[in-house]
This record gives sequence, structure tokens and C-alpha cells, in this order.
Amino acid sequence: MGKARRRVPVEEFVRRCKAAGLSVTPQRIAIYDAIAGNPSHPSPEAVYRRIRLTHPTIALATVYKTLDTFSRHGLVALLTPMHETVRYDPLTIQHHHMICVKCKEVVDVVDPALDEIRLPTRVRRSTKVLGYSIHFNVLCPSCRVR
Repeated sequence: MGKARRRVPVEEFVRRCKAAGLSVTPQRIAIYDAIAGNPSHPSPEAVYRRIRLTHPTIALATVYKTLDTFSRHGLVALLTPMHETVRYDPLTIQHHHMICVKCKEVVDVVDPALDEIRLPTRVRRSTKVLGYSIHFNVLCPSCRVR
């Protein structure tokens, strides 16, 4: 589904950490390596399960904090910020969402043009598409002025 991932070598990751003013620790390298080596977009829990084999004293909270730090410094991308907690939507017609990545405010976007987007051939052929929703990750007006 799209271009293949480009894995940033550990040396480049170390350089980017130093440029961001972050210390480079064996735990941070292990956490990064668990993300970079896993195309499934692993959760913090999955990263923790993988690296605790080689770093048995690491805490799940450390994994969460480290991934948050990586995200704030652009070393990894936060995927689906809306799903950090369970959210329910009373609008059940086809629609999309703007999600503030800071305060998590969700705003419905109903736009027929977005409903006409042609899905990639690989998606249409290899899966049964049950629906789709486009998420616009934004800074809402309130968060923009803070």
C-alpha cells in the first residue's frame, strides 16, 4: 500500500537524536530499532514486549515516554492520535475527521469529494473494503494560539 518504508539506519537515528539535543541510550536505540524493524506500526505495548527480552529492567512507562519524546522531535510519527483513548461518534453516515494532535478535539468533516477518492488497486484487489475515513491531523484554532 504505497511506497516501501525506508528504514533509517541506527547511525542516522543517533545523529538525529544528537541534533535534537537528546541523549542516546541503549534503551532508546532498542525502542527505535523495534519501531524501525516492524512494518506493522507497533503499539508501545508491542515495542515493550519485544525489547524487554534484551532489556528486562525497562518499564512500559519508559517505552511510552520515549516514544512520546521521539514523536515530539520528529523521529517517529504518531499514528491515529484519535485512538489514544476509546472514542465514539454518533454520526454514522460516511464522513471524515479533523483531529487536533494536541488537545484531541475531533471535528466531523462531511465532504462528498472526499467520498469519491479512488482507493489504490492493491487495496481494492487484496481486501474487502468495509469503509474508510480520512483523518486530518491538525492543530485546532485554540491550540494554534497557545
